[in-house]
Amino acid sequence: MGKNDYAMNPAAASRNRAASLEQDEAAGSAELRKMRLKSGDVVTVSLALSVSSRSAQGVLRFKHERITFRQPVGLIKKLPSRLEMLSDGWKRVRVQKIVEKCGWGSWVTQIGTITDTGAMHSGQAD
Repeated sequence: MGKNDYAMNPAAASRNRAASLEQDEAAGSAELRKMRLKSGDVVTVSLALSVSSRSAQGVLRFKHERITFRQPVGLIKKLPSRLEMLSDGWKRVRVQKIVEKCGWGSWVTQIGTITDTGAMHSGQAD
């Protein structure tokens, strides 16, 4: 489905918007999902979840020049809600420096520490 197809299918556009907002909230903000590739291009990264009755797996993904890049994040804590599991996965992505280890580039917005509650702190005094 191309970008112009959403005008023809408002339900799909609404689902995509809701999924994007969920990803933004789980990551801490929309800006915290932006990655600058080594080429200088900026892409938006998402975290896909595959949840079974026993576990949840995370996969980091983004598209660039019509190619989808994927990197397993590993097991995600099985938590009561999808949003909580996504938040846990985003913490794992940042703490384990998955983007940097893959050699894709770096985050556009750098953060200091992430608390156990998922709150983002810059490390600067308020």
